[in-house]
Amino acid sequence: MASEDVSMTSTEEVDDFEIRSHSFVAWLQQHGAVISSSIELADRRLQGAGRGVLAKTDIAEDEELFAVPRSSILTIATSNLPAEVKTQLDDPWLGLIAAMVYEYQRGSESMWERYFAVLPLEFDTPMFWSNDELNCLRGSAVVEKIGKLSADRAFREQVIPMIRQHATAFHVGGMSDDDLVSLCHRMGSTIMAYAFDVEKPSTTDAHDQEDGWEEDEEESESMSKGMIPLADMLNADADRNNAMLYYEEDKVVMKSIRAIKVGEEIFNDYGPLPSADVFRRYGYVTSNYAQYDVVEVSTQLIKDVAKEQMKMSDQDLERRVRYLDEEEILDESYDISRSHNEDTKPFSDELCILLSALALPAVEFENLQRKRKLPRPALEQSSAGLLSAVLHKRQGLYKDTVNPENGTRGDAGTINDVTVEPRSAHRRGMAQQVIQGEQSVLFEALAMLTEMHAPTSGKRKATEADTGNTGKKQKG
Repeated sequence: MASEDVSMTSTEEVDDFEIRSHSFVAWLQQHGAVISSSIELADRRLQGAGRGVLAKTDIAEDEELFAVPRSSILTIATSNLPAEVKTQLDDPWLGLIAAMVYEYQRGSESMWERYFAVLPLEFDTPMFWSNDELNCLRGSAVVEKIGKLSADRAFREQVIPMIRQHATAFHVGGMSDDDLVSLCHRMGSTIMAYAFDVEKPSTTDAHDQEDGWEEDEEESESMSKGMIPLADMLNADADRNNAMLYYEEDKVVMKSIRAIKVGEEIFNDYGPLPSADVFRRYGYVTSNYAQYDVVEVSTQLIKDVAKEQMKMSDQDLERRVRYLDEEEILDESYDISRSHNEDTKPFSDELCILLSALALPAVEFENLQRKRKLPRPALEQSSAGLLSAVLHKRQGLYKDTVNPENGTRGDAGTINDVTVEPRSAHRRGMAQQVIQGEQSVLFEALAMLTEMHAPTSGKRKATEADTGNTGKKQKG
């Protein structure tokens, strides 16, 4: 999870941190939560993780760690937001943001006051970066996913007018629109980093996936966004995941999914998120999710390179692209995945079909089109050559080239520059890690293409074994 400021500068701050933690746990128990004596909410700031949950004793597999009543989950429905306000915002994200602004502004009148006290006031997610800091991410698709301008517009056009209409209920007297935008951003980032997709009581399947800030159009109607106290205090680790959240009729239950030794931390899991998405949503970078790293290659870039490499006319290019779109092969972009990831293949079927269709001689493509067929989802020499050119072009979009072996790049000195404010230096360091991960994926992919078509006795053709249908661009 995104964490609070992890610095520890005085005994007074340490005591306040602990006081807020103890007060939060006591509040949760007062409202019906059952917390096992085998666990504790611990200070993990020295480990760079804010709060976390530790095992106080050995824990067996499938042991209940804690249970939180649904009435304590902060959602639009459970909040005390006036009924007329709840009906004004149809968007579930904006609705939950409004509910959290409302409850936060109520202070001690809110049931969730002590919950807000352990949630962060600041974030290191790119939503809050300066333009200079964001420039360090140039080339990464993560920049296009931040959505700060669209969020600002939604807040100013939809949320703030509604808040102003009910200013007394929201306790916002004296707050400017800019103040409210900042508060909405803070609550939106809290949702991104901490909220769960909460299953409705009618379903009982396990579900512990968290989503990003932007709304998923395919999100099941059986889900709603909610803030689950304590469940969101678990940090995440793809390799050490040892707990899972289960939904029951009147409560949610966190259970161990393997044995946990005394002193070990209890971890949730984000699922197969690339490091760049972990960074975008939660504001930190970890090697634990590097195995899921991808590089997005836009269809426009592929078209531009194909036109140049294959000496295609605009008319021929658009005819092929239009046909592939009709056959539901075309997407806005395609993911290049790590070559050693067992769960995904580096090049998706759709990408291979697109490349093959663009690399075919005109007569062969016309023959396929006439028969309403598609090329095989495999890389032949011509399509592999086209992909190699695309990936080299993709490398050139980054601000600097990172050496995948040692992580050095042209502006590495800026990160260690004593004139750079420490927080900004930390952010630039995270940007370097994100870019390094993506460029490592590109180096691996290019090495694989070189090996596939090396002019040696071991030369082989790329087949379906080198591709898969899991590399298509993921939404969100």
